Amino acid sequence: MSSDKKTIWFINFNAMPPEYESRHRTIKFAQYLHSLGYHVLIFSSSILHNMGIDLINDKKSYVQQRYDDLEFVHMKTRKYMKRGFSRMYSLIEFHIKLCRFKDRFPKPDIVISGGANPFGNIFYFCAKKLGAQYIVEVLDLWPESFVSFGLISKRNPLLRVAYRTEKWLYTKADKLVFSMEGGIDYIKNKKWDLENGGSVDLKKVFYINNGVDLADFDLYAETFKLKDPDLDNDDLFRVIYIGSIRLMNDIKRLIDAAARLKDHSRIRFLIYGDGDERELLENYCKINNIHNVIFKQKWIDPKYVPYVLSKSSLNILNYMQNDIWKYGGSQSKLFQYLASGKPICSNLKMGYCLINKYDLGIARRFNSDKEYADAILFLAELAENNYQNMCKRARKVSSQFDYKRLTRKLIDILEN
Repeated sequence: MSSDKKTIWFINFNAMPPEYESRHRTIKFAQYLHSLGYHVLIFSSSILHNMGIDLINDKKSYVQQRYDDLEFVHMKTRKYMKRGFSRMYSLIEFHIKLCRFKDRFPKPDIVISGGANPFGNIFYFCAKKLGAQYIVEVLDLWPESFVSFGLISKRNPLLRVAYRTEKWLYTKADKLVFSMEGGIDYIKNKKWDLENGGSVDLKKVFYINNGVDLADFDLYAETFKLKDPDLDNDDLFRVIYIGSIRLMNDIKRLIDAAARLKDHSRIRFLIYGDGDERELLENYCKINNIHNVIFKQKWIDPKYVPYVLSKSSLNILNYMQNDIWKYGGSQSKLFQYLASGKPICSNLKMGYCLINKYDLGIARRFNSDKEYADAILFLAELAENNYQNMCKRARKVSSQFDYKRLTRKLIDILEN
């Protein structure tokens, strides 16, 4: 299977330079496609998502930047800090500039666009003018997730428009690649597929989850180490959460479970990440003397994450209960958790659940803080042989989601 030096454009508003990136999907696909002979360009915003950093400090409309073997084009967009009008404006500005300056870059054979409808709809026409195959990556079910979490009212008149633009994009795309395994279920439930009288051909719908670069993970775990008394103390059973600390992450539920395990001095909860609920929850722990929960770095350089997880005893997936999870999950951290070779405890059971499928820990809906605490305690008190076997299974499953393997799956979709 030859690339014939095909040019591929990745359009991902949120893609960041490697030193900042924690969602590795785009840059890893780009890296491995490049190594196999493709010419790859990544188009992203100049604003680093959730970091308040602008990579363009003058009036340039865009800058081209190379990071080792990755070629980026950063489009100048309005700075924003949170979701809302400024972010929407920035997304629109990004796609309009892409259309405006598209002819200044090597003509693509394939465009792979993060399906941020209706913004991705804008560039569809440009891709067709360029004669490119247009592939939509569906990394989030938008606007479905906003509705499910109550961020958009079901009665909002704009919602019907949003669903129409989503269906239109799925219909027009040459191929659809969902990052969650239940993507086809979602289309069927919406009755957008041909069999249900819709316009989306399920033969062009594929699934590639997020993954992990195992070679990088192992190298970084050995090379980039943090000095930390909790990570250095091997007498502890370290329960680690890495990620956002926002309403939909429901970290208070984890903290309340931890509070029930305060008398188990060996078990310690380490929370890495930031969000608008972090300060509130830190104060909650102080007021209630929940001393076994320790908040660590608000932002951790991605290259240190493998070391932190290598020192974990149990990794945590924690979210608000929501019907959206029936279609599966595609959290990047899940695959880093697997690569660490440690069990996972999740406070919900997603569709197509890897944790339960391969017996990698516990994933279920806990009806109380006590049930959650009991699940964590059960894993902490596993017989050593059972615990080690679970660790080995986690690491073995991670090999299915190594980006080297996932890139081959992507090439099969691109070329066939």
